[in-house]
Amino acid sequence: MNKLQLTFRSLKYRNFRLFFPGLITSQVGIWIQNVAISWVVYDITKSPFMMGTIMFLNTIPLFLITQFAGVIVDKFNRHKLLMLIQVSFAIQAFFMAALALSGHLRIWNIIILGLFLNIVAAIDAPLRQSTYVLLVDDKNDLSNALSLNSTCFNLARLLGPAIAGVLISAFGEGWCFAINFLCILPCVFLVAMMKFEDKKSEKVKNETLLEGLKEGLEYSSHSEKIITLLLFSAVFSFIALTYPMLMPVYTKEILHADARVLGYVMSSAGIGALSASIYLASKTTIKGLKYLLCFGSILLSCGFIVLGLNSRIIAACLIMFLVGFGMTSSFTSDSTLLQSVIDDDKRGRVMSIYTVCFMGATSISNFAAGSIAQLFGIANTFIIFGVILLLSALMFLFRFYNLSFESKI
Repeated sequence: MNKLQLTFRSLKYRNFRLFFPGLITSQVGIWIQNVAISWVVYDITKSPFMMGTIMFLNTIPLFLITQFAGVIVDKFNRHKLLMLIQVSFAIQAFFMAALALSGHLRIWNIIILGLFLNIVAAIDAPLRQSTYVLLVDDKNDLSNALSLNSTCFNLARLLGPAIAGVLISAFGEGWCFAINFLCILPCVFLVAMMKFEDKKSEKVKNETLLEGLKEGLEYSSHSEKIITLLLFSAVFSFIALTYPMLMPVYTKEILHADARVLGYVMSSAGIGALSASIYLASKTTIKGLKYLLCFGSILLSCGFIVLGLNSRIIAACLIMFLVGFGMTSSFTSDSTLLQSVIDDDKRGRVMSIYTVCFMGATSISNFAAGSIAQLFGIANTFIIFGVILLLSALMFLFRFYNLSFESKI
């Protein structure tokens, strides 16, 4: 098997071949929509604080629903749930496009449709993360499937913002939402074509939602490895994932540029992230991932600090490349290590906790980041966040050094 075949080895499985292209197109659409929403909200409010507040309100469902979503994923058929989720994403995208193109999109529309989107996303994240183990016949290829999932996400992060910047500049935000709707449709049809067996534990099937939730929390809390990986995700997501919300402000106030430059800067992070994903996909074992995780977190931290000291467009693009590489190296390694040490019948519940740590922390931090940017300025916000991340990275380097990881898959 040559290097290219090794990197994309999960594509030899039919179900993964069907899921992979649909995932790429849907993620591109989501990134186009996310950039458009950030631009619209800031254009209307002219306030980083209001941006953070609205992003916080939209992600409240992640706290309220995600934990129970993990129990649902472990109890019910994943294929049917995947279909329901994709259709729901398409409905939300259709209404966003219709309102924007008709000129009726307002802040309250964005909040309501954002709440609906995040209710769906609260179920989708643990569902998708825990389904990969069913899409590859050889469980030894799970780490490759997860890395290719990260590749999809980062390819979308490369293409989506660039496309959004061009669309906003040339045609307005409405077409961004229309393109997102069109990008989701292939995923609906491809998921419908998938066929896989999803066996459920009788014990889990007979548990109530509260019993299943309690068991998942107890299982996670009794493992030092799981706790450490979840804590890393929470700390770094809390700060690092604020950058998509902050970059429109940074682009306008520090770089003095328009939506097209925002697309270039965001896409630079996508190129770095894509590079890290492809490298991770070529790895055949989890050996050394804990050190790559720590290296990536330090690179990310330094990138934030330098970004706060910079005011040039080209330099910002180079810095965001390093930020993207570091972020993906750390987050994907964290997710892969976590998936490798959990039991199959707890997978949905543990990944729901991971989703709360990964995405839920961001909802609070968007509010905090908006407030800090309002008080201290956007450049100082990146410097403050970078210093906190660097100190956290050094702490986790010591903690991971004392842990040994062996896959249960």
